[in-house]
Amino acid sequence: MSPEKARLLGVDTPEGAARFERLAALRDSGYTGPVDQDGYAISETEARRSPQERREAAALDAMKTQMREWRNRPAPVPQPARPMNPQLAKALGCDTPEGLAKFERGRALREAGYDGPLDSNNNIPDPDSPAEQKSLDMLAALSLTHS
Repeated sequence: MSPEKARLLGVDTPEGAARFERLAALRDSGYTGPVDQDGYAISETEARRSPQERREAAALDAMKTQMREWRNRPAPVPQPARPMNPQLAKALGCDTPEGLAKFERGRALREAGYDGPLDSNNNIPDPDSPAEQKSLDMLAALSLTHS
C-alpha cells in the first residue's frame, strides 16, 4: 500500500492500523452491524447516540466506578489541620461539632485524592441509588466542561 493511501485510510500509524485490522476482522467474520470510531462492534442503540452523549455516558461510568472504589475503602484520616479563627470556623460551618466533623470528612477525602462528588454531608453518594442518578448525570456532563 502506498504511503498516500495508508494516510488516506488512517493506517499510517500503529493505532490506525490496529483499528483497520479490527474493522476488517469484523467485516470478514460477516458482521454487518454498527462499528465505533475505534473499530469495535457497538449496539444499534449506542450507534444512535451522539458523540457528546457517548462522552457523557463514559464520564458517568468512570465517575461511578471511582465512587464505588472509594466507598469500599476505609475512611481516610485527615492530616492535622491549621487552627482556624472563630470567623473562618463559622464561615466554613466548623463552629459546631457536627459541622467540624463534616468539614474534616470532606477534607480527608480530598487530601487522600478523591476528586468525585460528595453529598451535603461530605460523604460519597451511592452511585447505584436511583435517587442520585439525575444529579450524577448532570455532574458527569459538567465534568466534561472542565477537562
